[in-house]
Amino acid sequence: MNETELGTHEWWESYKETVNSDPEMNVRGHDKFSENFYVEIGDERVLLEMDGGEIKHLVPNPTMNNQWSFGVEGDREAWEEFVQETPPAFNHEIIASHYRTAVRNEDGHLQLTGNNKKIFQHLRAFQRTLDLMRVAHNDGGS
Repeated sequence: MNETELGTHEWWESYKETVNSDPEMNVRGHDKFSENFYVEIGDERVLLEMDGGEIKHLVPNPTMNNQWSFGVEGDREAWEEFVQETPPAFNHEIIASHYRTAVRNEDGHLQLTGNNKKIFQHLRAFQRTLDLMRVAHNDGGS
């Protein structure tokens, strides 16, 4: 288990290394993934500036001067469940979690925001990028 707390600067840097070294991000068109998106963990938001399937920049607390196509939001508890090595049902992947929030009005799950068309155009790469949060968190990025 990674000793670095979810959402800290060190955690995000380890996560960036995990994404940028992931061989799967270079297959099935994931190298075309250049949409910026944000991750909001509780009250903390980080913008991931993507270029060709790699995280080029991590921008904490992005402002109106930054650009993104979509985001994923959730309270800290939902994210802590999401990054568990074996997450609970409905917090194991983004679409299931979003469904529980958006359709079923349940608390404790993640929610997608922004341009739905862009989300689904890049769903596999976006989902892989999110799944790598779990890898970085549990393997320490190694």
